[in-house]
Amino acid sequence: MPETDDILTPELQERIDELVDGKLWGQLGAELQKLPPADVAALISRHDAETLAEIFAALPADLRPDVLAELPSDLAGELAAELPAADAADIVNEMAPDDAADVLGEVDDKEVSAKIIEGMDDENADDVSRLMTYPEDSAGGIMTTDLVSLHPDQTVDDALDAIARSEDDEHVYQVYVVDADEKLLGAITIWDLLRQKDRSAKLGDIMDPGIMSVRSDENQEEVAEQMAKYDLSVIPVVDDRGYLLGRITHDDATDIIKEEAEEDILSLAGTTDDELGNVSAWRSCWYRLPWLFITLLGGVVTASIMSSFGKVFGLVIVLAAFIPNVMGMGGNTGLQSSVLMIREIASGSGRRHSLGRLFLHELRTGALMGLICGVGIFASALAILYATPSGREGAAAVAANAGLGPWCAHFAVAATAGVALFCAMTFAAGFGAVVPIVLDRLKIDTAVASGPFISVMDDISALLIYYGVSLLLFARLLPS
Repeated sequence: MPETDDILTPELQERIDELVDGKLWGQLGAELQKLPPADVAALISRHDAETLAEIFAALPADLRPDVLAELPSDLAGELAAELPAADAADIVNEMAPDDAADVLGEVDDKEVSAKIIEGMDDENADDVSRLMTYPEDSAGGIMTTDLVSLHPDQTVDDALDAIARSEDDEHVYQVYVVDADEKLLGAITIWDLLRQKDRSAKLGDIMDPGIMSVRSDENQEEVAEQMAKYDLSVIPVVDDRGYLLGRITHDDATDIIKEEAEEDILSLAGTTDDELGNVSAWRSCWYRLPWLFITLLGGVVTASIMSSFGKVFGLVIVLAAFIPNVMGMGGNTGLQSSVLMIREIASGSGRRHSLGRLFLHELRTGALMGLICGVGIFASALAILYATPSGREGAAAVAANAGLGPWCAHFAVAATAGVALFCAMTFAAGFGAVVPIVLDRLKIDTAVASGPFISVMDDISALLIYYGVSLLLFARLLPS
């Protein structure tokens, strides 16, 4: 079987675009029906909803539900709204209930989505309507109601027959055992059913009563983490009384993990996935400006600090040459520590007991890197002071004002840069590690701990540390 990258070649994409531009819908449908639904969705998702509706009409009828399920949910919602309500109802009627609910939940006009639901089969319409009542980011919002449930007094043969008669598109991983009120009692995997030699065995006798489940109001990210931690292919969803509502499969968990990772990446940049759509320049500004204001405020604070310490840098001007090194290295160190800490927190609650140890590790690592880089900048500063005319002039001015010998003046300036860099990197490593921990304890998304916030704070702290070290070494040069 060819790889996806081998299928979606630039030549194929160009061919599809030519057929769309020429409105050769018959040839387009013939071309696309050869491809897997996910690849069809990837090829056509670049078009607007109106063009997409025309492309969709050219697809074979049996391919449309799968392609619609593979499209980004917001684009699928726009497409469903563009289609005639009867056509949209026929398509979503063939989709898994959770996919259909995701699509209809993205339809902005609720009257349109209501008309589509009215055109669906009663059973499917009830399932989709119920799923749409759950919050989008909850276990109930991502579960499917397609499952096989039986009673304890039924047999292995009954379970296998029920699976054979099931018309659900979702794979069956487990058969759930419920009581007369649909309360979850246990589950049996398909593998265990097939291994049973006695096909008349009661399900209640062979089920696993310790089946792991999640409540419908649990956050989807926590559900995905739980499934990944325990390597689960499927997990049942129950209400607060333990009644079986649906199930979440591993493909849903994978989508959630991908979605949350993308959200965190965008948060690091100070934006959201809403901006990836066709939004106006004003809306993009609305998303980005709050973070840029943080950076702007940090720049104002930095400028104030520099002006406040103008005396010592006016007398020892050569010290200003090393400000970018100290600020840049401190900022990078803090960002590294924050990213590692965010990754540790995101890995799941099972490992959070080690955060304190990881913080100390980051602090020691920052100190060690600061020591190595401090020695490096010390040696580099000495070389610059000796090798460049401006460096020699600056060192000579220090020597004259401080009453130091030439060698001592060179050493003092280079040592200032080295000690300041060591302190700045050590502090930045600790600060970059502790901020995500604090935000996590406050139930704030840790992704906001990086990017502009950490960078600005590390710049300010690095500058204060550099000025502090400089004042300690050169305070005697200041006029009283």
